[in-house]
Amino acid sequence: MTPRRDGWKPILALMILAPLLAEVFSGSMPATAFLQPQTFFPFVIVIYGLPVLVLREVAVRRRYGLLGLCLLGFVYGLYNEGLFSETLYYPLDPANEAYADYGLVAGLRVPWASYILPWHGLFSMLTPVLVVELLFPRWAGRPWLPASATWILGIVTAGLALARFLLEGEDRGAQDAATFAVHLAAVLAAAVILWVVAGRLPRTPATGSAAALSWRGVAAGAGTYAAVFLGTEILTSVVRAPWPLTVLYALLTVSATAWAAARRPTVARAGAVAFVLGCGLAQAVVVVLVVGVVTGDGFRAVSGAVAAVIYLAALTGVRVRYGHSTRTPMG
Repeated sequence: MTPRRDGWKPILALMILAPLLAEVFSGSMPATAFLQPQTFFPFVIVIYGLPVLVLREVAVRRRYGLLGLCLLGFVYGLYNEGLFSETLYYPLDPANEAYADYGLVAGLRVPWASYILPWHGLFSMLTPVLVVELLFPRWAGRPWLPASATWILGIVTAGLALARFLLEGEDRGAQDAATFAVHLAAVLAAAVILWVVAGRLPRTPATGSAAALSWRGVAAGAGTYAAVFLGTEILTSVVRAPWPLTVLYALLTVSATAWAAARRPTVARAGAVAFVLGCGLAQAVVVVLVVGVVTGDGFRAVSGAVAAVIYLAALTGVRVRYGHSTRTPMG
C-alpha cells in the first residue's frame, strides 16, 4: 500500500494525545498549563511525542501484539520517570507523596516504579496508540515512518534524555557519584530487560477489525484499573503494607492481566479501545474525582469530572460508529 499524503495526521494526533491523556486527564497538570508554549512543545515533542512514536513504530515493525506494545510503554515510563521527571529517586520530589520514602533501595523508590511503569504502559502508550488507530483506520497496524527515520529519531531522543539526566538532572546533584551511577545503571538495565522481554512475549492479542464495542469490555477495563492501580494505592497509602508486599501485589495483578490478555489471539479494535477507555474512566471517577472531592482539591475534582465526561463521550461515539457487541471483555 503506498504512503498517503495525510500520513502526518496520525503522527501528530499521537504526539498530542499521549501527554494529554497522561498529564491533563490524570489531573497532574491543568489544561491551561499544558497549552502554554513552554510546556506544550517540550511535552509534545521530546518528553512524550517522539519516544512514544518511536516505540509504537518498533512494535508495529516487529509485529508485537498489544502485550508487547504495552511493555514498551514500561520502557517509556523509565524514560519519563527516570531521565526527565526523576520521580524514581529519593530525596527528589515524588509524584505521589505516599511513595516519597516508601520502599527505598539504594535511593530508588521500588514500589513507585512497580506502580508507575505499568501506568505509563497503559495511559502513555497503549491508550493513545489504540485511540489514534481507531480514528485513522487506514494507518492502523502500519508503519508511519521509514525504518531509518525511526532509528534516527530513537537515537537522538534517547541521547538527548541521557544528556539531560547526566548534565542537568536533579539526581546528579542530590546523590554521591556511586549512588548516581547505581541509579543510571538500574534504569538502563531495566530498560534493556523490558525491551528484550517485549520481543519474546506472545504476539497477542492482535487488533482485528474495528467492530465492535462491548460494554463488558468497558467494565473489564474499569475493573482492571481498580484491581491493579487502586489496589496498589490502597496498600501503599491506606494500609501502609510492607513494601515488598505492595510490589508483589503489583507484579501479580499486572501478570494476571497480561496472562488473561495473552489467551486471546485477537481482539476487535473498538473492543480494545473500550477496554482502555474503561480504565481511563475508572481513573477519572474513582481516583481524580473522588480524591478531589474527599480532600477538597477543587482542581482535581474539576479535572476528574471533565475527564470522565470526555471518556464517556468517546465511548458513546465509538458505540454509535461501530455498533455494540455482547462478546467477552476486550472482544
